[in-house]
Amino acid sequence: MTHSRSARISTALAIALATSAIAAATAYAAGGCTVTVQPQSVPVGGQFTVSGNFGGASIFIVEGVNASPAENAQPNATTPAGSSFSVTFTAESSDIGQSTVWGLLPASECGDSDPLTVTASPNTAMAQPERPDAVTMGFVILAFAVALGIACIAAGRRRLL
Repeated sequence: MTHSRSARISTALAIALATSAIAAATAYAAGGCTVTVQPQSVPVGGQFTVSGNFGGASIFIVEGVNASPAENAQPNATTPAGSSFSVTFTAESSDIGQSTVWGLLPASECGDSDPLTVTASPNTAMAQPERPDAVTMGFVILAFAVALGIACIAAGRRRLL
């Protein structure tokens, strides 16, 4: 099957436009009200920051994974009107476990949540030492083999002389 050059270009442009439209729609949908919690895991006494890209928010810390605030719940904090907010909290012993942090704009559909885990004690776990990956080990072995081969060739030449 033979396609003309203009048909291939038209098809490529159509695919590019469709991809752009999908990406733009996704970015627009994600560009609504967003809330982030950093860090998402803290020990009792540790601090975490709740940030959002909208102001005038009511912030709720709700016990449980994917939990929502009750209809008449009082917010843990409110933010002034504006284009963004950032509020720092200190984790308390009553917060131990997994929670969902909500930022909601009252009287609107605008809101988002992010998970939070509060642990009973500081995280004293040590990170695992990094192991070289297979590609790095392959290069090391290859370099060793090349060096060994060169050394063997050089030793063989010395014997011949």
